Amino acid sequence: MTPPIRILFIDDEERILRSLAMQFRRHYEVLTESDPQRALERLQDEPVHIVVCDQRMPKMNGAELLTRAREIAPQTLRILLTGYSDLDAAIEALNGGGIFRYLTKPWDPEEMAATLRQAAEIAARQGPPTSRPAPPCPAAALNVLLLDEAADTLACVEAFCAAGGHRLLRAHSLDEALAQLNAEPVDVLVSDLRLAGEDTAPLLKSLAQAHPRLLSLVVTPFCDTQALLRLINEAQIFRYLPKPVRRGLFDKGLQAAAEQVAQWRAQPVAAPARLAEAPKEAREREKVGSLLGLLGRLRQRLSA
Repeated sequence: MTPPIRILFIDDEERILRSLAMQFRRHYEVLTESDPQRALERLQDEPVHIVVCDQRMPKMNGAELLTRAREIAPQTLRILLTGYSDLDAAIEALNGGGIFRYLTKPWDPEEMAATLRQAAEIAARQGPPTSRPAPPCPAAALNVLLLDEAADTLACVEAFCAAGGHRLLRAHSLDEALAQLNAEPVDVLVSDLRLAGEDTAPLLKSLAQAHPRLLSLVVTPFCDTQALLRLINEAQIFRYLPKPVRRGLFDKGLQAAAEQVAQWRAQPVAAPARLAEAPKEAREREKVGSLLGLLGRLRQRLSA
């Protein structure tokens, strides 16, 4: 018999924990903790497939907790509950905690249920969770595609590729990007949200569906909170790197991507590690569907 998916909900409000437990205990084995430190101790001692954590807690915020949870149990899928205005928290949780999704409070019960179903699907394919960090894997030579004309971004990516023996590919328009993606295996995408005057978000969202193991790092001065939050869920971006470029943060993000690719390559079965949420807006879904059609050769190559 397959063991149940174990979900740990963390919130300092007991009434919220009771509500979540009542909603989901029929489908999952539900654990609850109101104290962040006790939650981390449980992660060390018990197998947990999914962690759902509130951002605003008095002893430790959610982004910090999920960052520490990632170190303790890297295979556990992490979900952040946060308010619409907490962009910094969501970005901190993305960059440090590698969150699977963020959900806004007050949450929609159907959206929460759908998110947990998707996380449970991934967790079931990954196998039993472990509290032991993954062993280091040999450095992987990557194909890195750059969709940004900025000199600072190019300098960072060129230095990373030269130091690690990685191959740098460039595209100066969306058409060129599509051609490169169809023709070449790409492991890491570094992209601004504008390229030659065009919006790259639909491409990022399309790639999250067509190629879940391609890691997207978004580097942009763009500060639209809602759009950036949607990219976390709908494009499953791996890192957000603000402009002007901060070299240390940029290098750290690229190195984390290289380590993730190496870990995935070492896995004997290519279980999906990410599952993007479909865009909610009809116009955006249409754009993504159109781009998925144009990425036909990429999908053929991945399915071969």
